[in-house]
Amino acid sequence: MFYYVVKYIFLWVPLRILFRPWSKGKRNIPKSGGVIFAPNHTAFIDSIFLPLMVKRRITFLAKIDYWRGSGIKGFASKLFFSGVGQVPIDRGGGSAAEAALRTAIDILTKGDALGIYPEGT
Repeated sequence: MFYYVVKYIFLWVPLRILFRPWSKGKRNIPKSGGVIFAPNHTAFIDSIFLPLMVKRRITFLAKIDYWRGSGIKGFASKLFFSGVGQVPIDRGGGSAAEAALRTAIDILTKGDALGIYPEGT
């Protein structure tokens, strides 16, 4: 629910007016079934514009650092990323990321959309 409130109430109108984003090839996105979105990750704003342009809800694998911050900013970051349903991934390598990858497989098996950034660190 929080995902859709953020997307359609707080972001949709202001970002469409300010940036006038456009997309090409949306007809190639399946309307149902598991799908992986793997966009370039040139800036954090990619994580906002892609879900804005796609009707399906996208669950991203996000670096665990967003959940480990301290103070008010850390609390707000953890609350936001958890609220919009993102999955924390430990980028330490090896088995550190195993839980997030298992969750990613579950997301795809349920027929939902998964977002990953191959160019992210």
